Amino acid sequence: MDSQPPPVVLTIAGSDSGGGAGIQADLKTFGAIGCYGASVITAVTSQNTQEVRDVFPLPATVVGLQLACVLEDLPVAAVKIGMLATGDIAATVAAKARGGELPNLVLDPVLTATTGRRLGVASAVERLLPYATVVTPNVEEASALLGWEVSTPTDMAGAAAQLASNGAQCVVVTGGNLGGEEAIDAMWTPSGVRMLRAPRLKTRNTHGTGCTFSAAIAARLAHGYPTEDSIEFAKRFVRAALAGAAGWRLGSGAGPLNHFFGR
Repeated sequence: MDSQPPPVVLTIAGSDSGGGAGIQADLKTFGAIGCYGASVITAVTSQNTQEVRDVFPLPATVVGLQLACVLEDLPVAAVKIGMLATGDIAATVAAKARGGELPNLVLDPVLTATTGRRLGVASAVERLLPYATVVTPNVEEASALLGWEVSTPTDMAGAAAQLASNGAQCVVVTGGNLGGEEAIDAMWTPSGVRMLRAPRLKTRNTHGTGCTFSAAIAARLAHGYPTEDSIEFAKRFVRAALAGAAGWRLGSGAGPLNHFFGR
């Protein structure tokens, strides 16, 4: 029996009652990659594979107390941030980031659900950009953050570079929503922009891909891997999780990924 504890990864995000995204997807991802997951819930959502029916943000004081309790007791090696829900919650979390208490910070700027339901505000996300090791917006989120439409791989490369100018060490604009034969992501690092490509899988079960991608990056960083390696690993992990759930029929809408595809 291994007496060495796994690295601790903290997710700060909303709860998905359907289990496909948010806190639930993050914790599954951490466990699948050999990490111990802790959580700070920012909002409770009522949702399933078809829709987000309601969002109930928690008071910022409650979020702050959850965060303080985790950081005081557990040796957090990496942090993934998803839905922040309100500006007050973002300010509470940003204060910890400013103080250097959120290492290997991966920011997934969740602003809307797949169904179109608004889940967060761009100004809340912007508070965290200067402290992020990696930021992982999709094309819609990048468009909202920058104020112009990101709709092509060339746009994605420009958007990644522009977002990086706000202080993030690395930015990945994901293009899974663009369609086409390939799933293309634009990764900006201080060395420049590189496109990450993979053949697109045909599946309706895509709920939680963004959450899983950012959580996988954080888990890999917690294990001590370099940033670019962690991002490339996360892309492979998401593709395998998509493939592992391609034949599932869970719910009547966009189903979840299979985070434990190797078991």
